[in-house]
Amino acid sequence: MSEVSVKALIVDDSDVVIERLYGIVSEMKFVSPVLISNTFQQAVELINLQQPNIVLFDLHLNGKSGIDLLSFIKSNYPSIKTLVVTNRVSDYYKELCKEKGADGFVDKSTEFEKIPFLIEDFFCFENSSSNILQ
Repeated sequence: MSEVSVKALIVDDSDVVIERLYGIVSEMKFVSPVLISNTFQQAVELINLQQPNIVLFDLHLNGKSGIDLLSFIKSNYPSIKTLVVTNRVSDYYKELCKEKGADGFVDKSTEFEKIPFLIEDFFCFENSSSNILQ
């Protein structure tokens, strides 16, 4: 594993989910700092100011949707990795996120354990042949 420092931003309107995601992401040795946002607007401000390497976000946000956030990120900062962490896991949302450029999609009710592996894949094993949006 390479010595890389990854700046992460977690965006969710649930404090419980933020706390759980923060616990997972902050334990990763190469991730620091871990920024937090509860709203779309705050997330946009943090992205503009801090330019994180990865943003983990829900599709349901205060202010606007996670799809809007995904579009903003990929239009303005295409190199930022995006990981959708949501309960809206229908094929429609998975396909929409994939079309908008999401790098990963996780069901937050059953797939939290995948998050560290996906982040490692994004930054340490970029030549991986796995398709993380399946």
